[in-house]
Amino acid sequence: MKRTIALFIAIAFVATVAGMAFGRTLDEERDAVRAYLKVIDAKIIKYRKAGSTAKMKVLQADKAGTLRRWEKLKAQMTAQVAPPPPAAPVPPPPPVMVKPAPSGPAPLFGLGWNTVITGTYLNTGKGKISGGLGGRADLVIDDMMGIGSMIGLSNNAVKYRVGLGVFYGADNYNRKIQALPLYVDGVLNMPADWMGGLETYAGGGLNYTLYGSGSTVGSYGIQAYVGMKTDLGLGLGKTSFELGWSAIRANGSTPKTVARGLTLSVGQDLVL
Repeated sequence: MKRTIALFIAIAFVATVAGMAFGRTLDEERDAVRAYLKVIDAKIIKYRKAGSTAKMKVLQADKAGTLRRWEKLKAQMTAQVAPPPPAAPVPPPPPVMVKPAPSGPAPLFGLGWNTVITGTYLNTGKGKISGGLGGRADLVIDDMMGIGSMIGLSNNAVKYRVGLGVFYGADNYNRKIQALPLYVDGVLNMPADWMGGLETYAGGGLNYTLYGSGSTVGSYGIQAYVGMKTDLGLGLGKTSFELGWSAIRANGSTPKTVARGLTLSVGQDLVL
């Protein structure tokens, strides 16, 4: 009888392993083990009633071994059918950095220098046109001392103009005057909301005649002006209109040749 029970247990265990090998599911294996355990339990009850303690203990040991093998088999099958771990999330692509479009016109020569070309009429009340005509070309320089922020305005409120010019006409004594002045100006740009959205400014500075009437050098002069800027749609930048007062001197005669009076100027911003 013992041989029969051992052979039955061995056949059941081999069948269980074979079932796993031939693709039985975990639920099917569980049902097979439960059916086998029911058989063992029935035999244990039978031998307990019959008073056969030795056979009952053998069956109980076989039941415990079957349960251990079942737990081991269940762990192996669970590991085999366990879903793969979720893939690591793919990080989103880095944001595309879009360079802001330049706010002004493209540089003419790729240098990025801010300049302004200005033509001026100076009224002396003398000569054929009651004064003279002039022009200047200036390099516009940013304020490196932060004066704008010191006086409660924006950092770019203050600019400087340094350039060369030419002037030709009649001075205040109705004498011919010609000069090549060097200009140095400071310009204060007003906040647009001060003038209802208009871009306005005030400026002034010194000029010095490098070459003038009588083929001489000197002397000093001054200029002051107020102006406004607007875009005329030329594609070059903003155009400025200025009203001011200026004095240009040349050491050509005694008394010195001087042209001073009200000025009217038109300038064009250019980026070189």
